[in-house]
Amino acid sequence: MNDPSRPILITGATGFLGSWIVSTLLGHGVAVVATDIGEKYDRLRLLMPEVPENLVDFRKCDVADGEAVDRLVAETQPSAIIHLAALQIPHCRVNPAAGAMVNIVGHINLMEAARKRGIGRFIYTSSIAAKPRGPANAPSNLYGVFKKTDEEIARIYWQDFDLPSLGLRPYIIYGIGRDEGETSAITGAIRAAALGEAYEIPFTTTGCFQYAGEVADIFVRACLASWDGAQLSDLTDEVHSTGDVIDAIRKHMPGARIACSPEERVSPASGFETAPLHAIIGDWARVSLQEGVRMTLEQFRRIHRAA
Repeated sequence: MNDPSRPILITGATGFLGSWIVSTLLGHGVAVVATDIGEKYDRLRLLMPEVPENLVDFRKCDVADGEAVDRLVAETQPSAIIHLAALQIPHCRVNPAAGAMVNIVGHINLMEAARKRGIGRFIYTSSIAAKPRGPANAPSNLYGVFKKTDEEIARIYWQDFDLPSLGLRPYIIYGIGRDEGETSAITGAIRAAALGEAYEIPFTTTGCFQYAGEVADIFVRACLASWDGAQLSDLTDEVHSTGDVIDAIRKHMPGARIACSPEERVSPASGFETAPLHAIIGDWARVSLQEGVRMTLEQFRRIHRAA
């Protein structure tokens, strides 16, 4: 179990998911070492305007720098690591070498530091993009290839070094602070509806849409649990369409001017496996699409009023 005298180290902490996880941990009174290549925590302060400074140690670290990572882990002595830092699909497409340095070398650097320091809980984000698809039956972009490589690296670190790990595969996560990446359009549509603006989601797709608060809860539960092996799990098996998202928005905002482009985005819509995650953390409170959209609309309206 978690040692309450030692913090949880989170990389990519200024990002969308990192901000939700940090705020959730702090809300539970858990000490955090929040690290990223930058120091702009605007997303965190959207979620938690009053950040308890006594519980969080903000650090700056490039995960591609192995010496800096090792030094950070040695200094902070975390009880668990949540490794989120990554370059997303568009960045990997534009600059593949930088994507590989952050997404693969950075992953190795964190696993190596965890191995050397005897940290028994290593949780990292893989991605639904790592799943095989299409005629090639393989990841369809460099980001997915990098994430699939990370899964194999984690497997070898258990095989060769007995380092337990849990790779979680987020799909389309929505919520305040989601402002980057191809699928941030789902959050963009909810935000536009909350502000009374027109918006077109630039694709049509079927897949899993998951509220950020539910995903953050999953990560927090995982870093307080224990397990053996290089475990890998999807986060949900509930499938919806972009049409369902628009219906959920209009249920709470009947006049919402939200539309969907007919351009189809081919994504996995079956074959999800959540049993490994259930075995580690048990059941968790699931947030339905209708409820998640409702809460996100309310959060955007609250932020708009405050501004």
